[in-house]
Amino acid sequence: MNHPPTATRDFDCAGIKKLQLETQYGDIELIGHHENYIRVEVFASVRSLLTLYLVSEPLSSLDTDSHLLNMNALGDTLKVFSKPDYFNPVAWFNSQKTSFRVFIPASIDSVSKTYAGTISLRNLHGNHVFSTWGGGLFIQQSQGKLQGKTMGGNIVLVNNQVEITANTMGGNITVQKHNGKLQASTWGGNIKGSDITGDFECNTMGGNIKLKNMNGNVGASTKGGNITAELHHIHQYAWFDSSGGKIKVAFPFDSPTDLEVMASKISGAMLPNFDGYLTYNDIKGKLNGGGPSLTIKNRSGNVFLNNIEQILSTQNIDYQGINLENTFHTPPIVKAQKEPVNYPKPTSKSALQDYIEPVKSFLFALLFCVVLVYGLSAVIYFTFEFLNPKSALAVVSKGIFYSNLNNGVGAFVSAYLFIHFFEFRIKSNLLKYLNLSIFALIYTFFFQSVMWFSYWRHLDNNLGNEARSSNGWVYFVVPPLVSCAYFFYWQRTRQTARKISEQEYQLLNLEKLKSKAQLDALEAKINPHFLYNSLNSIAGLIHEQPDKAEEMTIQLSKLFRYSTGRSEENFHSIADELEIIKAYLSIEQVRFGTRLNYTISCESDILFQKIPRFLLQPLVENAIKHGISKVAHEGQIKVEISQQAAQVCIKIHDNGPAFGEAVGGGFGLRSIKQKLKIVYAEKATFEIQNEPEKAVIITLPI
Repeated sequence: MNHPPTATRDFDCAGIKKLQLETQYGDIELIGHHENYIRVEVFASVRSLLTLYLVSEPLSSLDTDSHLLNMNALGDTLKVFSKPDYFNPVAWFNSQKTSFRVFIPASIDSVSKTYAGTISLRNLHGNHVFSTWGGGLFIQQSQGKLQGKTMGGNIVLVNNQVEITANTMGGNITVQKHNGKLQASTWGGNIKGSDITGDFECNTMGGNIKLKNMNGNVGASTKGGNITAELHHIHQYAWFDSSGGKIKVAFPFDSPTDLEVMASKISGAMLPNFDGYLTYNDIKGKLNGGGPSLTIKNRSGNVFLNNIEQILSTQNIDYQGINLENTFHTPPIVKAQKEPVNYPKPTSKSALQDYIEPVKSFLFALLFCVVLVYGLSAVIYFTFEFLNPKSALAVVSKGIFYSNLNNGVGAFVSAYLFIHFFEFRIKSNLLKYLNLSIFALIYTFFFQSVMWFSYWRHLDNNLGNEARSSNGWVYFVVPPLVSCAYFFYWQRTRQTARKISEQEYQLLNLEKLKSKAQLDALEAKINPHFLYNSLNSIAGLIHEQPDKAEEMTIQLSKLFRYSTGRSEENFHSIADELEIIKAYLSIEQVRFGTRLNYTISCESDILFQKIPRFLLQPLVENAIKHGISKVAHEGQIKVEISQQAAQVCIKIHDNGPAFGEAVGGGFGLRSIKQKLKIVYAEKATFEIQNEPEKAVIITLPI
């Protein structure tokens, strides 16, 4: 887009909520602005057969006879679509490129797609989905939620405050100055990140990962590459995994951390204030009393640990970011105006890149035309020879037809049987191809022998004898080659599927780790006001009712043991949860006296059913705070747990005032809803009711 636009069109934003943008071959640039209109700028150019595809000529206008361009507002969606008209012969010999630069308001969402171009996003808000098959992705100064993928290009993210999901099938990923949630993956490229705050999860199938100035939650995985990470602050978790490369992690040694490291060899600085076990290849314990989790696993490589504070004090590290020069040749942001726009000067590309692109287009067009003409001519020729009984070659053509058909079936059957019954028994890849070739050759020899006895030997034709003697070798060479080609394609497809499965497995591990960290954060903590009131009650009972003060102290100790002495598990049985509730209610009953009565009932069959820890205690606390404390006497709390079909039904009732319209906005109820969503997704329900009786009802799958 280094020349004035071929066409420009403005659309009023009234009623438009979404933009759909698609081009077959060209770049896409979306720029956010504060105006109340959408401006679509079309940049068209063409490489023609007359110039041997070496020169890209900008077009002053679109040839509507050979090119389809559609820009229409349908309902609340503006659709912009461009592609060559493949039914027009002119489009067969021209390579037409159509790019778009679109200025959109912040309230507009978008879906963009190009098959062979770069996508650039700047100053955007809202939700945006985009994909390209071969170009790169560039995102700068954007907010909202973005989701994109490319089949092999590079991804560059700069200065964003946004939730991004970005995937590439082999390109590199570069992230600088990002704030928010980010998930990025590549099948073999490198990943670099700098000045990132928030949740960052990345995966590569063999490349290296290098992260600097990380603040928040981090998850990184590579299959064989190296990982270097410098963590300034860990919010809830940090997780690193490699299958053979080196992992170097620097983090604050003076911060509370739950540390777990497994590797072939662990080296680095000494860990101060460490409580746990430590060997040359395994570390597990708590640093400075424990806190956010740091997990490092390297199945067959080394791990090096260092103190980030020591690195900062001994080295002059520049955290200004990664040099992005020449990563993308995109023009600077142009502010959309009603007046004519001053376009930036063209950005020069390297001479090599200018040469390679047209040569590739030329060779592809040449090969396509030659193969298409040759193939169609051969099919038409043999079809007429086979159907024309008057021709002297009809009988020979018929035999050639049957021979080719048999060889095609033989090549497929040979490869199919070999893959399913013999391939897994042979370890060497060279021996696999050798055995497959012999297998296909035997199969072909069998069918050609059948053809000889059933067809060729009955021909008393000099022309047929000449055809058999001169071209017979072809029928024994081609089937093994085709079988090997099919086997090669099957191997590559299986490897690709395996890589996808491994990538999904790593992302699943990251998601599980994230869910565990979220559960840890949502687990109930003892309310300081509750502790203050309980201690005051104990102090008042010591002289008058020492036995009661002792019992209350025991219950308070039991409650604190459940809260602070927790294991690494986020689940326990319903029986354990009921013990927590009983301890809590026993303490509160001393405070409220006759104003609080409670009953707890649970079916014996589900007492050992696992549920999230501290799921019910916040609900009971809420019932006392907003229910029992509002009544003068005879307050009643009922906790009923039963099994209904394949679900556990939990019902907590109190006889306090009815729930108001704003109920559910407090931290306690919000945390329960979030915990249910993390653990059970849509399989659990949370209901608040006033009729027929006031209650909070939870259903969980068994």
